[in-house]
Formats: sequence, C-alpha cells, structure tokens
Amino acid sequence: MKYYLAIDEGTSSTRTLLFDESFKLIDFVQKEINMYYPQPGWVEQDAEELYKKTEETMIEVVEKNNVSWTDIIGIGITNQRETIVAWDKNTGKPLYNAIVWQCRRTANILNRFPVSFWTDVRRKTGLVKDPYFSGSKILWLIENVDEVKEAYDNGNLKVGTIESWLAFKLSGKHVSDVSNASRTQLMNIHTLDWDDDILKTFGIKKEILPEIVNTAIENGIETKFGPKIYGMIGDQQSALFGQRAFEVGDAKCTYGTGAFVLMNSGSTPPRPHPGLLTSVGWKINNDAIYSLEGSIFTVGAFFKWLKDIKMIDEYEDLEKHSKDIDNGGVYIVPALSGLGSPYWDSDARGLIIGLTRATKKENIIRAALESVAFSVREVIDSMQEAVWTKIKKMNVDGGATKNRLLMEIQSDLINAEIFVPEFQEITALGAAFMAAIGSKNISINDIKNLHFSGINILPKNSDKIEKEYYIWKEAVLRSKGWIKSTNISY
Repeated sequence: MKYYLAIDEGTSSTRTLLFDESFKLIDFVQKEINMYYPQPGWVEQDAEELYKKTEETMIEVVEKNNVSWTDIIGIGITNQRETIVAWDKNTGKPLYNAIVWQCRRTANILNRFPVSFWTDVRRKTGLVKDPYFSGSKILWLIENVDEVKEAYDNGNLKVGTIESWLAFKLSGKHVSDVSNASRTQLMNIHTLDWDDDILKTFGIKKEILPEIVNTAIENGIETKFGPKIYGMIGDQQSALFGQRAFEVGDAKCTYGTGAFVLMNSGSTPPRPHPGLLTSVGWKINNDAIYSLEGSIFTVGAFFKWLKDIKMIDEYEDLEKHSKDIDNGGVYIVPALSGLGSPYWDSDARGLIIGLTRATKKENIIRAALESVAFSVREVIDSMQEAVWTKIKKMNVDGGATKNRLLMEIQSDLINAEIFVPEFQEITALGAAFMAAIGSKNISINDIKNLHFSGINILPKNSDKIEKEYYIWKEAVLRSKGWIKSTNISY
C-alpha cells in the first residue's frame, strides 16, 4: 500500500492527513494553534509552534497507522496564505511571531503610497490596497523589529508565507509556490515572477524572498523524513482544485474562519473587477490557471465570537435557536476585522442594528447566520457580473456547511443549487491531488473521473430573503469607515 501525506496548516489548527492511492482518507492528526492579539487589530502566531505541531502531526499519523516513510509517495502542503514569517537563514530561527493574514496593523503603511502606485499594483498583481496581503507585513517587520532589520542589513533575512516556512524547516530549501506567491502583492501574475518595480517602491530586496515554483513540483523537494514535497498550494486554491473546478466558471465557497468564494477564470488573468481579486489558482507543467476570488474575513470567527460571549454554548445552537424564527428586524455586519469583498474597507467594524425591547437572543443568532449568507451573495453577484455568466451550482466545504439551515438560506439567496460533498476534507484533498500530479502518479483527467457523493440543496422561495438582503446592504453602508470617522483604533 502506498500513501500521500497532506499537510493542512490552517489558521486555528494544523493537521496532517493520510490518504491511500485512491484518495481514501485513512486517518488524520490535528493540533490547535494558539493565537495572540498584542493590540487591537493585531493577530500573531508562534512560527516555531506552527512548525513543531506540523511535524508532530506528521510523525503521529504515520506511526499510529504503522506506515513506513518509504511507503509515502509524496507530500502535499496547503496553508493559510497571507500569513508571513521572517527568519534567520543561518539559524533557521524565526525573528518575530508570524503575522497572521487577519492582522490589520499595516493599514497606515499602505497610505504612504500614491493612488497611481495602487492602480499599478492592481493591474500587475490582481490584488487591492489592503493590509490583508503579505507585502506590507514584510515591510512592517523590517521597520519595526530590530532583529529583522539587522538580519535584513546583514543579508541573513529570509521571509515567506507558511508553505515556504514549512518547506524550509522540512528541507532547508527557500521556495514558495506560485499560488501563495500571488497573494503577497509582490508577484506579477502576468510574468509569474517577483515584480522589481513593486519591490523597489516597497523598499524590499528580492534576495529575502523565496524562489517561486509550480504548485505541482515535478522533481519534488527532498525532506528530512524521506518523502519529497510534490505539491504546495494555498488553502483556497487547494479547495477549488479539490472540488475539481477545472472548467472556466466552476465555483466553490469555503466556509472556514473566513469565507472564500473562488471561480476558475481560465488560463488568462481576467480584467480587474471592483471588489474581486485575481490570483493564480495553480500551475502544472507550463500551464497556469487563474481564479477570481471574493474574500469575506469573518465567518467561523464570528460564530466563535458568539460562543466566546456565551450567546451560544455549542455551534449546533446556531441552527437550533434560529430554525423556527426570523431575525425580528435585526441585521448584523460581521466585520470584526474590516470588510473584504466587495468593499475592501479596513476601517469598517462589526455592527448589530435594529435592536428593540422585543429583540430575543434567537433573533440575533438568526441574523448572524443570515449575515454570512448575505456576504457570500454579494461576492457571487460581483462574480456573475465579471464573467457575464450565472452560477448554476456552487460546491461548498468547510465547517459551517454542517449547518443545513445556513446552506438552505444560501441556496435561496444565490438562486442556485448548492452541493455539499459528503467528504469534507476538500482543502487537504486538493493538496493530495497536487502531490499525486507532481509525482506523476495521476493526471487531471484521472481526477475528473473520481466520484463524489454528497447532498444537493435546491433553492425554494427566495422572495422574502431577497428583501432582507437589500435591507442588510443598508446596514453594511453604516458600518463602513467606522475607524476613520471616529478615530477609535479598535
């Protein structure tokens, strides 16, 4: 028996999954990752902990299943994307905590640069002016952390996103795959290389950045455990690939810490569209596929907040408490970390509006569920406008898809079928697929012929929820620019 190892390094946990050659999940080991919030709007993780727990999950899943490292065909890595790590190339030690993709600390850095620069950045990278992306995080580290600045000046600094950090610790190689590199705001999506003009404006030396490689790595990267890394791909692109969205217009939504809607947009980068991002989906051999993306920052994180403040005891309560009640005129904008697509407003903050003396806890919980579905609907509207095509079906994955009510609301809102696969480890599956292709053990055509079972949810009556959607959009307008208009830095 031969196997693939898929490392899925997410925001809240790291996992290693063991698949057999037919992509049946044999087992997985998962460990939670600690989050740190040194200041309001700042989010960090311990980079050493990220690697240590990743290595532990790899060893545990192999040993627990009596698998030899020589029986593993290859390793695929998928990961939280814009999170950045800075380390010393000689010692391999991180010089500061990893700055997580949710972190908003670099908003002021972005304002240094003129509108003309951001217009150029949008054209070259497919990304918008927002602290979400990695480039400004790198600049902040160089300017604000003495150890990073010293290593930068001495030529000892290396930086990378999470797959780059894990690959370095496993192999000693400083590489990044093209899907993750396309999320740094430093890579030109047309040339698929670091952009000299953007680097010069940011004041970042190319030497500190990793070599860019394909998502399917043909010759592999040797690791200290023996099996080679044959695949590296950002988590949202991996979910798109795992959903087998191989045709132009195929779409998926992952409901995780945030919600991410991606659509396969083909072999040519689409023209920039307001509110949407363009990234590299994957690159296999000489063929790059691009994706349109809408990013919603707070979904699972909002549900966790509801649990933290004791609004719910368990996540199952979201459906239980809101199934037989409406929102009672309450609308929620879940902008705990600002607004992503289609607004890209880092000054927005979360809002609950419409409260009256008659408001019940259940109304608020229902409004929370609806706010997520409304946010996804906004992104779908933008995508359909961009490609002039109506989405007939959307594949979904992620923890929140267990909430049948949320999926029914979503189907009604986008007036399209939703497919919830029975197998939910889609992101890790995409990494396993990529490792299989990189090792030349399988082709995309073989993957197309695999069978997925799951639940199909069809739209029912969308009239009432459609009206609610447009009222909610009014609430969104009231949440925009809150930080800027109040000078409250929370």
